[in-house]
Amino acid sequence: MQIRLENIGIVKDSIIALDGLTVVTGKNNSGKTTVGKTLYALLDAVCNLQQKAKNDRKYYIRKQLETVESTLEAFRYMYMRVRRTDSGLSIFNNYPSLKIFLGRDYRREFSAEDIEKFAHDLAAELAAFDVEELNEDEVDREPLYYQWKSLTKTDGDSASIASILDTQRNSALMLLEQLFADLDKDMSLIDYARESINQTLRVEFSNQIQPVRSSVPYSKIELSDVDSTFFNITLADNNIVNDGVPVFFSSPYRKVYLVDDPFVLDDISNWRMYRGFEIPETETILNPNRIYSHNYKLRSVLRRGNNLSVFEQTVLDDSLKLVKAQIDQVIPGTFEFSSDGEYYVQNGMKLKISNLATGSKMFSIVKMLLEKGELDSSTMLILDEPEAHLHPMWQNAFAEIIVLLVKKLGVNILLTTHSPNFMLALDAYMRKYDIADITNFYQTDVLEGNFVHYNCVNNDMGKIYQDFLQYLSEVKMLRNSYLNSIGE
Repeated sequence: MQIRLENIGIVKDSIIALDGLTVVTGKNNSGKTTVGKTLYALLDAVCNLQQKAKNDRKYYIRKQLETVESTLEAFRYMYMRVRRTDSGLSIFNNYPSLKIFLGRDYRREFSAEDIEKFAHDLAAELAAFDVEELNEDEVDREPLYYQWKSLTKTDGDSASIASILDTQRNSALMLLEQLFADLDKDMSLIDYARESINQTLRVEFSNQIQPVRSSVPYSKIELSDVDSTFFNITLADNNIVNDGVPVFFSSPYRKVYLVDDPFVLDDISNWRMYRGFEIPETETILNPNRIYSHNYKLRSVLRRGNNLSVFEQTVLDDSLKLVKAQIDQVIPGTFEFSSDGEYYVQNGMKLKISNLATGSKMFSIVKMLLEKGELDSSTMLILDEPEAHLHPMWQNAFAEIIVLLVKKLGVNILLTTHSPNFMLALDAYMRKYDIADITNFYQTDVLEGNFVHYNCVNNDMGKIYQDFLQYLSEVKMLRNSYLNSIGE
């Protein structure tokens, strides 16, 4: 597997292999993060694409039905009064879909497949509804009439009620006709993928996908392997160009996570502010306000319960055992989510997750994803400078865990780093566990015109270490000069 970036961010033209473990290093502000953000946007946009498209269609229908509901105020008044007083006015029993609609049960009871049929049934029942029938029923007629007259501030006899009902019914039918026309124009799956990728790239790059410092006519992104091209995208003016070339064929991964901030765990402790927006596993809505950032998605996943069944846990236990043992050496406790907060529990001690040491949080994120069954051969895990808050001892431990995730569970990992210790640890452990054939190292190289290039250095790792040592040597010489000065 490989991804090619051309004029994306500050990356000029580079090909990066994604065969198991991919490590990108380089100076600050040299475009290390660009490939990770691009890869995340592509894969996240199309994960569970068909189900996402179904759910988007469902939520669009439901949103439009809520608008229809707001036009049927008189109908809802009648229905709620009948239900509340049990007056015997049974006309709504002849219209089961309308009854469900006025009771607002449609908001929770329908699947993506059923809600469209419900909308058509509702339209048919509204068209057939005899508003005069309400006025002909003599059961509790006077209280009903006077309450309705007071509510609507309508003068006149009961015939005016029928007039209002008829007006509202016609307005609702017009809205439903527009809904059905919109659904008939529903985009194809490829078009859906194109728009989903477009909007996800905008969110991850804050609408600056293409170079800012230099003007380029177009940009390209391609994800492929030997036999297939999964993505082939051309952009202009920070938007995907619809040039007739399919953007998407299929995704090689079912799950993708980008971890660049260990403090994402702190937000979980304040999850009450997010609960109203918790993301169902396959939900997106094609609206810039509803394309979720990588951190928002990660919060939602970490907050869920564990997904592994007993059978899955049993099958995977041997594969997980070594990885979990390594993590438990650093954070041996468990995680508890309750109504009064979120805790790390160890030997009877309950510590708020937000109070965990910063270095522990990166281990915690990986452990939680592992326990929830989110890390396997169908996962692309992207780690942006995961060693940033780790002591060299824990950098070594984390490097071993990363290599074991690749070796034992088949997780695909792309990470960036600028730590010489962490780089050396990755280099050592990938040799210890014999994954050199699926490990690739890249170093960013600054070009003219404010661009960078990713250079594969698998056969010349010394370039990376020389770069690190250059700056270590500079400060060593500086230190020694002052030591000598003091000695004199």
